[in-house]
Amino acid sequence: MNKWTLIPAMAGVIAIGGVAMTSDSVPVSVASKDQLISLKEAKELAEKKVGGIVTEIELEQEGARYVYEVDAVAKGVEYELHVDALSREVVVVEKSTDTKWTDKMITEEQAVAIAKGMVNAVVKDIELDKDDNRYYYDIELEDDNFEYEVKVNAITSEVIKFDKEALDDDEYVQSEKLLTKEEAIAIAKKKANGTVEKIELDSDDNRKVYEIEMKDDEFEYEIDLDAATGEVLNFEKDRYRTAKNDTVPKVEATKQNATNHSLQVVQTTPVKQEVKAEQSQPVAKKTKLTKDQVLAIAKQKATGVVTDFELDDNVYEIEMEDGDIEYELEIDAYTGAILSFEKDED
Repeated sequence: MNKWTLIPAMAGVIAIGGVAMTSDSVPVSVASKDQLISLKEAKELAEKKVGGIVTEIELEQEGARYVYEVDAVAKGVEYELHVDALSREVVVVEKSTDTKWTDKMITEEQAVAIAKGMVNAVVKDIELDKDDNRYYYDIELEDDNFEYEVKVNAITSEVIKFDKEALDDDEYVQSEKLLTKEEAIAIAKKKANGTVEKIELDSDDNRKVYEIEMKDDEFEYEIDLDAATGEVLNFEKDRYRTAKNDTVPKVEATKQNATNHSLQVVQTTPVKQEVKAEQSQPVAKKTKLTKDQVLAIAKQKATGVVTDFELDDNVYEIEMEDGDIEYELEIDAYTGAILSFEKDED
């Protein structure tokens, strides 16, 4: 599961399976679009049944029946449900409480409060995402001059990404006096602990930006600073190695960040002997990206509903629709590189 829609008006990650008719299936008139309940209605029935959020929904044929197969989560319980596409009957097929994450999540309102504690702006979109077993709220905000993206860890309340972009870069005027690299690094080290792997001065429209990459024993960081003011324009934190004895987020981290929503990151560094042992391990064999990982990449370029998803010759082929806009993407199954991107508007 990758994306959970938290606002009913928004489109979530929904795959719509094809419906094939056979000689012994129900009559065509019964299976017509007018006869089957809509995907939206099926989603609402499922959410009402469990009192939670639908994470994925797909229309499938089971013999002579047509059902919406639904995955949902509510109060720390994960559900698999079937919604009869004709009778509207909702059946719980399976449920699981074996989860370390969903029962510890902060609420949508708490995540918004954290984001608005960083920027005084209007929330335009909020979604609950999952990446490598890490749940986070992805919040988009906007004021008169800037648009922001804030990602908040749904377990620890920690801000794991902050991005700020001017709505009209042509109006931005930057001072000619720039920070030194040493000054930029000092600012970055207030936001993240770790070793600076790379720093370079680049241009983004009319703005000079220091792009800084840092790394500790568990996380990689990317920090973009306004080269004149030192303002944080972008902050990203990604786990590249799981620390030993750290499979479940620490409750102390949640308490600490409940009142302090700055970008400062404090990590426990494993002893050097353990790090060397891990580095001496042979490099793992390259494996294909998962469906969730590929969809996360696709959704950085396109929005809307996933209508087709296929793997062909080590290339994921994805089709998406957002109203009258259709997208087609091809993504390398191993590297995640976008090989092809098409956008058609009717």
